[in-house]
Amino acid sequence: MVEANIKIIEELKDFLKIINTDSDLRKLFTNKATDFTRNRKLTYNRTVFLIINMLKKSLSIEIQNFFENCISENLSCTKSALSIQRKKLKPLFFEVWNRLLVDCFYNYYGDKVKKWNGFLLIAVDGSTINLVDKEEVKNYFGTHGNHLKEVPMAGIMKFYDVLNRITIFSKIHPIKVGEKSIVAQHIESIPENSLSIYDRGFASFSLMYLLIHQEKTKHFVMRCKQGFNKEISDFMLSLEDDKIINLGPNYRAIHKMKEYGYTVFLHTTISIRMIKVVLETGETEVLLTNLCDQEKYKKEIFKTLYFMRWKIETSYNQDKNVLQLGEFSGHSLWSIEQDFYAATFVSNLQSIIEKQCESYLKNKNKIRKHDYQINRTLSIGSMKNKITTLFLTKEPKIVLLELQNLFERHLEPIRLNRNYERRKSKILQTGKYKPVTNYKRVV
Repeated sequence: MVEANIKIIEELKDFLKIINTDSDLRKLFTNKATDFTRNRKLTYNRTVFLIINMLKKSLSIEIQNFFENCISENLSCTKSALSIQRKKLKPLFFEVWNRLLVDCFYNYYGDKVKKWNGFLLIAVDGSTINLVDKEEVKNYFGTHGNHLKEVPMAGIMKFYDVLNRITIFSKIHPIKVGEKSIVAQHIESIPENSLSIYDRGFASFSLMYLLIHQEKTKHFVMRCKQGFNKEISDFMLSLEDDKIINLGPNYRAIHKMKEYGYTVFLHTTISIRMIKVVLETGETEVLLTNLCDQEKYKKEIFKTLYFMRWKIETSYNQDKNVLQLGEFSGHSLWSIEQDFYAATFVSNLQSIIEKQCESYLKNKNKIRKHDYQINRTLSIGSMKNKITTLFLTKEPKIVLLELQNLFERHLEPIRLNRNYERRKSKILQTGKYKPVTNYKRVV
């Protein structure tokens, strides 16, 4: 695992080197061709490293700590300098850098990549985050609220490999843009050798049609509402619990497909398998899938399979409560997007470093009553400053092993079958900080 991670880090460092030496490539990630060409304290690389270093405190303190711990005690700069330099750096860089990290992970880990029946298991879901109350931000991302108050808010989306804890794609977008539209626009980002899982808010003829009619069919499992259409309603009333149908579009789906550049008709159909799943509460849900081989994929496996989607919910919990995704280090559109995509990069980097601990956990779990896992909250706190050192040092193995040792110090038991009532949060509370009792800040 360590050797694979070293290769990944070297690839990421090489990409930075190429950007610094290839002016044509650098133009793709900067505002102007002349950006980052002068010799300044905040070079291209240092600006990148500062942003991925999880800037959650006062910027002046963060900059001071960065130069003291990672660069040199004799150097420093002002927060105004950072604000000027980051305006030159497009958020696209962090998207591409994360894409490189993801590709390197699947390449260098090879057979060690965890799969389900040969598929990468990709959970797809969206969420929202509150933003700073600035006109530029509100005009682009939009607001959400009621007749009493409007809160600046953005939608966020991710495609999450639940078995390997890797976010293969993420997007921050205006709140008014629907989640299904975001998935449809970026459907090519779903790996071909994957099985994607969707909550009932995504169930639609158009999305299923797009997944099936790719160059190579992409497999999926979707939960749907009981009143999704007449076929589902009839299936709910029947004694059958596993049935394959030819599903056709309604007029709304035909119109939506035209927006996506496809022409379908009322007689256009796709082959869909319907499966009833009985929850612990006694409630019956319907899952839709294009895994139509009833012998190979028994109906009994789908309840557990769909439940694995829950890991994307815990991933969002870490993003918001541990990485403090809603606490942005700047107020401009680019600053918000930079912080968002940098957080995705950091989360993925944390996941691949945690994989170095798997053999240690395996040995520990042999002699313990309960299985234990790495405490992801404390491990992300351990990465502060060291994440930049990892890219600055000529010996990344030393830093990787140091982080591995820090991760292995903090274990927590895996508590199975815990079920708590879901509490719906209210729109942003008054006050600068939201008091939460079940965790403390680690960055």
